[in-house]
Amino acid sequence: MNGIIAKPFPTAAPVNMAPTQAAGVSVNNNWLKVGIFFAAHGPLAFLMMSFEAIATAHALFVLVAGTAWVFSKRHMERAAYVGAYITGAEVLWRMTDAQVPWEFGKYSMAVLFILAMVRAGRAKWAVLPLIYFLLLLPSSYMSFQLLSLDNFRKSLSFNLSGPFALMASVWFFSNLKLRIEQFQRMFLALIGPVIGIASVTALITFTASSIRFSDGSNRITSGGFGPNQVSAALGLGVLLAIFFLLDSKTALALKVLMFGAMVLLGVQSALTFSRGGLYMSAGGAILASLYLVRDTNSRIRIVLVVTAIFVVTNYVLLPQLDSFTGGSLSTRFQDTDPTGRDEIIMADLELWKENPVFGVGPGMGQRYRANVMKYVAAHTEYTRLLAEHGVFGAVAIILLIAMAVRGMRRSNTIIGKALAAAMLGWSFLFMMIDAMRLVAPAFAFGLAYATVLMGANLSLIPGRRVLNRATYPFRPRPRRAMGASRPAQIAHDRRVTFGGGAGDGR
Repeated sequence: MNGIIAKPFPTAAPVNMAPTQAAGVSVNNNWLKVGIFFAAHGPLAFLMMSFEAIATAHALFVLVAGTAWVFSKRHMERAAYVGAYITGAEVLWRMTDAQVPWEFGKYSMAVLFILAMVRAGRAKWAVLPLIYFLLLLPSSYMSFQLLSLDNFRKSLSFNLSGPFALMASVWFFSNLKLRIEQFQRMFLALIGPVIGIASVTALITFTASSIRFSDGSNRITSGGFGPNQVSAALGLGVLLAIFFLLDSKTALALKVLMFGAMVLLGVQSALTFSRGGLYMSAGGAILASLYLVRDTNSRIRIVLVVTAIFVVTNYVLLPQLDSFTGGSLSTRFQDTDPTGRDEIIMADLELWKENPVFGVGPGMGQRYRANVMKYVAAHTEYTRLLAEHGVFGAVAIILLIAMAVRGMRRSNTIIGKALAAAMLGWSFLFMMIDAMRLVAPAFAFGLAYATVLMGANLSLIPGRRVLNRATYPFRPRPRRAMGASRPAQIAHDRRVTFGGGAGDGR
């Protein structure tokens, strides 16, 4: 591999702020507060990088203060905001060495969601995600036979944390109804700490004495942490920022802010040289567009956004980044080599062939792979399920697909289907590339189950309208009075449903 030495060039410091504040942001009217929320995460991330105690305190504060805020009122959307912040902050905590368990983000989000459901009195289990998780337990006996009790506990905690978080996320969001403004606040809560990640990677990248770029991912430009995880977190931020750009009701000032955030996150994701982050965000955006193009106005916005991204990327960013990396960036993204994932997949399938019923047990695939290849950690969740859980893992994969189909069918609005498609697509791509290393795929998968509440002036599907269910939660069909003619009944229905009768004072 021919390395290329690149000297860093100066750049403006990125931006960032704290969790619960996002929940109070009135998105369009307070774009300045959104900017402050983002900008505050820059200094915060630098302090966390410099002082391990601050990183630890931040993680604990988010969990404790967030839980207290959620429990102060029976507003389930608060749990969604805090869960989103935890999702965005997980990589930041890991890369700043916060002294919390490695799977802190997954278990924090899952427990918070479950407690919020109990607090709201909606503890009815969702059947499919529960069965999906329970299917992964029988194979733990295989690990129990070979590991000490302590190592067995650690193996289960590490390898089942992702499925557990996914189960809790689907259960929680399947009982949650959110307005578009609440979705936006949740997205802002997630993007904030992700900008903190970008701030750290930018600082380390552009202050390094020299960086050697090659045909592999780069740990220096990833802030000294795992490029795959950093790239994925940044890519998710890019995808969520795109949704603001496609929303016709987003204020111009906020669109400019989100476009800047998208560029920052996209550039830093590209510089990790881990291609997965941008591939996943592009995949999610394309899937969302397949539904949004059904609306004429949305088609126009998609064309405008894609054109703006193409012009800025092709004529401004790429020339600068290629110059900075000595041409290595273009070479890297033109390369289609799966970087060993194909070998891991074949090794997993071989393990499943040898252990078809129970697999080798949670976490044991890593030990078996270490004996035959240089790649140890699982990168593809689907073949990991087969290798470590056998036929039970195969059924779990089928249930994942079934849950995705159900998540898509739950929504009857264009924007709801677009959001669900984007989140499910991003989640499936993440699990294909990075297994379930982060809480993000579990959060995104569950988010597809949230119900989007629309106003009366927004379309469900082309040619249909719906009342705002937040305002009119129940709209029973009035019965026709005995002997009444249809025109008379229609007039009566209008008065009952919309309160438009004569003499009502309106």
